Amino acid sequence: MESAVLLAWVALVLLALGLAGLLRQVTVLSRSQAGRPGDATATGAAPRSTRDLLGFRLPTHGDLAGLVAPGAGRTVVAFVSPGCPSCVLTLRGLADVPELQDGTVHLVAVSSGSCEAAAADLPGTGRCVEQGRPLMEQLHVPATPYLMEVDGGGTIVAATLPGPDTDLAAWVRRTPGRTATKEHR
Repeated sequence: MESAVLLAWVALVLLALGLAGLLRQVTVLSRSQAGRPGDATATGAAPRSTRDLLGFRLPTHGDLAGLVAPGAGRTVVAFVSPGCPSCVLTLRGLADVPELQDGTVHLVAVSSGSCEAAAADLPGTGRCVEQGRPLMEQLHVPATPYLMEVDGGGTIVAATLPGPDTDLAAWVRRTPGRTATKEHR
């Protein structure tokens, strides 16, 4: 009986040491990944994940800069794909939002393919960017439809993966310019 208890304790100690070694390796790999030159969002490089989107400031030049219209107070960017039924529902839901209809808030749809289907559902001053897969990859968009809000200074202040029960009007009407601290679900 005593030898079984002793053997169990030895097994627990070995498991604890193995776990400690694994955690150390994960920490070392995480630090080396985070320390790569040019990866930091503060330097203007693309975010590494969707979590990095919030607070990320879009560069003033290049493809990402074109997502915000000059002089726009706020812009909602909708990432969509042709043939995506939930993308159509999201764009149609956004078409009913008064702030997007009257142009108070600008809308940019970024399509992974053609803009033919998306253009029909864009309200107000909405425009579409075709063949936007590289933009989606730069911003680590997890799926379509995906929404993000950019303030007038080019900083991403909110992001969400809208579901069928998402109140899009309420999402757009949130306090303008208020930086979200977490990704909306």
